[in-house]
Amino acid sequence: MPKPSAEVLPFAISGGWPDAIPDSVVTLRETGVALGSLLLDDADWRALRSASVFSLRIDEHPTTDGWITRHPDGTKTVKEFEIPLVPTAVPPEALANGRAFEEWAMDVHGSLGRLLIWDTSLTWWMVHEPDLELLIVCAPRGLFGEDSDDLSWLPIGTAEGHSTVNELRARYGVT
Repeated sequence: MPKPSAEVLPFAISGGWPDAIPDSVVTLRETGVALGSLLLDDADWRALRSASVFSLRIDEHPTTDGWITRHPDGTKTVKEFEIPLVPTAVPPEALANGRAFEEWAMDVHGSLGRLLIWDTSLTWWMVHEPDLELLIVCAPRGLFGEDSDDLSWLPIGTAEGHSTVNELRARYGVT
């Protein structure tokens, strides 16, 4: 299965995750289970809209994705698309709110995977990992909220999920 080449990545990736940007704050946020379901507050959405934003799946993934929608009249609509292996500009309308971004991300990147999001300044990045219902935000102080969420699924999560979150906390220095 393919994944983006290092030449197209805006940040160094090691162990499947981007390296932290020096002098930035890293937080862990809870998200939804579909790719692109970012649970950001209004101030964070405003910050996202302040410059051109890009996205790219950074996991190994199939070259195509898609789904079938069955309609009440018995007809069906088939949607199949290629998953980009190069950065994709996020249209401004997709940054209006969480639902708009989720729908756009699913139409472009599919419903699963690990999605890297950043803007033209390259001073911040976000990674959405829906398998962990997790958004990691790495940004300069004051750009986005600086408090990490208590992940509500941790008390009932798998040992593998706990281990991965603990590794990420240690990697990024999140307490």
